[in-house]
Amino acid sequence: MSLKVKSKLTKYLEENQISSVLNDTKWERLFEQLREIEEILDFQRKDLDEPEPDESYWDGDLYHVMGEWQRIEWLNIRALVSESKGTLLQPVVTDRTDSLIQALEKAGTPFERLKGGVRVWGYLRPGVSPRWAST
Repeated sequence: MSLKVKSKLTKYLEENQISSVLNDTKWERLFEQLREIEEILDFQRKDLDEPEPDESYWDGDLYHVMGEWQRIEWLNIRALVSESKGTLLQPVVTDRTDSLIQALEKAGTPFERLKGGVRVWGYLRPGVSPRWAST
């Protein structure tokens, strides 16, 4: 991250009274653990300067969400594996959230449980109080 971009980010955080939850080292540890189980994961990412993402959009590629983590306000992660049983049958969905939580705990990453997954907070805005499942 360039000095100019870092300066703009710092100014934005101060002006909006946003506090940091994860630093570079913690993000690196998190993504290191997620690489080991990435084939079972889907992601939603919200950056500080972006609107809320569409609830229906999930990205299955870890490498699309892991860059420039200094800008990540939050990252939703779900571990639901869908297996096709044929064209006429509904797919079987297996919940692998336990594997995801083990990876988060191994990385020492605090998270909040959501329906169907977890949320990792990069920053907290005033008035936001996650229900931490782990610290």
